[in-house]
Formats: sequence, C-alpha cells, structure tokens
Amino acid sequence: MQNAAPVQLRQVRDFGQLISTTFTFLKQNWRPLFRAIGTLCLPIALVAGFFAGNSMAAMQQMNMTPSGDPTEVFSRLGRTMVTLIPAYLLLAFTFVLLVALVHEYLRAYDKGEHIGITTGELWKRAWPQLGSYFGLSLLSGLLAIVGVVLCFLPFFYVWTVLSLVAICHAIERSGGAGSLGRSNELVRGDFWPTLGLVLVIGIINAVINYVVQIPVFIVTFSYTMNSTMQALQGGEPAQLPTWFNMFMSIATAVQWCVMMLSYPIVAVCLGLKYFSRIEEKEARTLREKIQGFEQA
Repeated sequence: MQNAAPVQLRQVRDFGQLISTTFTFLKQNWRPLFRAIGTLCLPIALVAGFFAGNSMAAMQQMNMTPSGDPTEVFSRLGRTMVTLIPAYLLLAFTFVLLVALVHEYLRAYDKGEHIGITTGELWKRAWPQLGSYFGLSLLSGLLAIVGVVLCFLPFFYVWTVLSLVAICHAIERSGGAGSLGRSNELVRGDFWPTLGLVLVIGIINAVINYVVQIPVFIVTFSYTMNSTMQALQGGEPAQLPTWFNMFMSIATAVQWCVMMLSYPIVAVCLGLKYFSRIEEKEARTLREKIQGFEQA
C-alpha cells in the first residue's frame, strides 16, 4: 500500500479536510512528537496525578466522616492541601510544557526542520518559549472565565476567537498579547466555521478522555454509595475500602496521562485551521497582487 504524501500545512482546507488531515498528520509524525511528550511530560503527570488522586480520596473520606472538632477538620484539610496544591501546580507546568512542545514541533515542521528532530532538540526549542506560552494560556483562561461569569454565549465567543493564540505565537512569535489580537483577526469573518471546528474537535478529545474517566466515576460512585448505605444501616461512620486510595491515585495518574496524549489532536487541528486562514486571507491576496504586477 502506498504511503500518503507528507501533509502540507499551508493549504486551504474545508471542515472535513481539517479533521481528516489532523489524524493523517499525527499518523505521519507520531514518533518524534509522542516520544517527546512521553519523555518530558508523562513522568511528571504520573507523579502529580498519583499524589492528587490520593489527596482526592482522602478528601472524599473526610466528607463521609465529618468531624465536629473544627481544629481536626482544618488539620485534615491542611494535610490534604499540602499534597493537592503542589500536584496541580505540577500539572499546570506540565501542560504549558506540553503546549510548547506540540506547537514548537509544528513550527519546525513548517520550516522543514522536523526531519530527524530529537527530544533534546525539541526541548531546546520549547524551553525558551515557556514564558510566552504560559502568558498566552493565562490570558486566554482569564478571558474565558470572564465569559463564563457573564453568561454562556460570551464564553463560546471568547473560546472561539482565541482558539488560534498558541499557533499564532509558534509561527509568528507574536507573544502573549500579540497572539490574542492575531487570533481574533484571523477568526474574524470565519467565526461560525471556527466555532464548529472547536466544538467537534473538542468533543472528539473529550470522548477519548471519557473512555478512562467514566469507569473511574462508576467505581467511585458505586463504592461511595455502598459505603454510605452500609453506614446508615449499621449506624457506624462510612468507610471506603482500604484499596480505594491506591485506586484513585492510579486512576488519576492515568487520566492525566491520557489528557496529555490526546492534546495534540486539538493542537494540530487548530494549527491546520490557522494555516488555512492564512492562505485564505493573506496568501491569496499576495498572489493576486503579484499577478497584477505581472499583467502590468
């Protein structure tokens, strides 16, 4: 069977082509991309997820066995937060690193510098840009929160017009604030198709993650309800099984790793949308100008 030709990023694509080309690109480039994610991101996600899951299990047990002593409650809550907060900080750092790795690979691919690229080389490209990716992620997140506070519709509006911020910085080095304006400029005049793409690729990504999350939710809900019912019948405080802490630790670590591994689907799809918009809005105009000069 003949292999498909390498994906050309700078090309106008319709909705269906954006989705299909996303998976073609990942199929062709999975080795260097996922090797870097597996080496640099997954170990941190595993450790952070393990401790976060253990803390969440402890909090769930604490909710099931409330104490009347405020000092004891705050003491137990403090011990849990000591583990949970650093775990989520590690997750935030790892996610920013993930965003940088994927988008710096797209930059290298666009420049034709991806052939034979190693994890170390990709790290050297991503590390200096972590501050910019953190800034644009923070600004985008804050604006999205403002959208949620206002009402449902502004959230989707902000989510859509800022969907291209990371790839804008990756290709144009426009920085945090500059990427926000650039993304809004590219989405302008193409809002509804972009919103549809964001929703569809988001649903695909969510389904992949829910494959892991739903069984965990079922097990957690079942044993929590079972322990609560037994406690009500026996008159004793509800107790989760002894293995529940370990189960939650492993399950949370796996969920976070799956989230890391599924992120490139969203990033690549929106990256292709960026290049498609560039070709539609700017490259076509440039070609028309060149043709006008030639005719003159």
